[in-house]
Amino acid sequence: MLVCARMLRALLLASFVMTIPGVVSASDLDDPFPLRDQLPFKLLFLDQAPAGADVQPARGARFALSAAYENTMVATDDLVLLFERTGAATYDGRVTLPVLKSIATVQPSDSSYILDGETLRTVVNARVGLTPGLEIGVELPFLTHSSGFLDGFIDSFHSRLSLPEGGRTGFAHNQFRAGYIGDGETVYFDTPPDGFRLGDIVLSITGALLRERSRAPAVNATLSAKFPTGDFKTLDGSGSVDYGGALRISKRWGRSAIHGGYAFNVLGDWRLAPGLPIKDSRSLFVAYAYSPTPRTSLIGQVLRTGGPFPFRPGNDLGKVAMEVFAGFRHRLPRGPCVESGFIENIDPFYNTPDIGAFVGFTYSTPPAGAGSTAGSSNPPTNP
Repeated sequence: MLVCARMLRALLLASFVMTIPGVVSASDLDDPFPLRDQLPFKLLFLDQAPAGADVQPARGARFALSAAYENTMVATDDLVLLFERTGAATYDGRVTLPVLKSIATVQPSDSSYILDGETLRTVVNARVGLTPGLEIGVELPFLTHSSGFLDGFIDSFHSRLSLPEGGRTGFAHNQFRAGYIGDGETVYFDTPPDGFRLGDIVLSITGALLRERSRAPAVNATLSAKFPTGDFKTLDGSGSVDYGGALRISKRWGRSAIHGGYAFNVLGDWRLAPGLPIKDSRSLFVAYAYSPTPRTSLIGQVLRTGGPFPFRPGNDLGKVAMEVFAGFRHRLPRGPCVESGFIENIDPFYNTPDIGAFVGFTYSTPPAGAGSTAGSSNPPTNP
């Protein structure tokens, strides 16, 4: 509950800041949600979040504050099967380091893992137009891990609707475990790192390749670099530099908009497990938005991610992950936008969070030479 209180204070502060006169909307109502793969181990590495294909006008700036809170319960297949059968009775539902190591010894790859807990990722993002068609950006993520409070609600929801339990039934509720055994490395946390901590900062530069016209979509390209500003010893970053690129496309018609994008990342070592052969990651997203009113947009998107972990038999971390996001964005009378949605996994593998929620605020300053009512460089959403 302390995590929720901190999250609420941050969002109230953002709401106060965005009532300043002259501040205008940061993004079109129909932009995708800026949500990347939320699995805690994957959050240590670079991955560009979905975005529209427009760029900020010269000397115009966009600022955003967002927070994603997610519940995760994933583990090696054999560990899940063991705890479904006898976990609550034999192990009190708790995965200790000896249990995790014993599971690794019966795997062909001699590896095992578990992620059980809840994570709040708060992001401060700024994008500034340098010249027409060129912008720079900075992303400051802050991470908070906890044992959480949602396990009982999730189990009750699954039970009432006769939904698959996802292997959760044998594990103790509201515990924190983050462990990986393999490749001669051992990573294990049975208590969450303390505090609200800075993660790895990301710098980016984006250029417009094609501006949207009546028959042509908007297209842009981004180059990004992640720097090891977070403490890798407390799961705040990988401890290494990553870099990558993304290509995005957007097309609007009437009240609808569709966006898509592809990202490729060259990843450094995970310094907490330097012997683990980290692989380069890829992600692909598609988003659709519909605006029933000039101030409100309904948004749905799907994200497909090939993460940094190598494929291992019986170990789902190396498999392609699929997540879906759905929600809305609303423009407030003074100009800023508020957005909210939920996160859900859509595949049977143990490599994505079970469920999560997202909230955000965005605002922008007028570009050079524009009045206080100037908006972003994007074309206005059609009513």
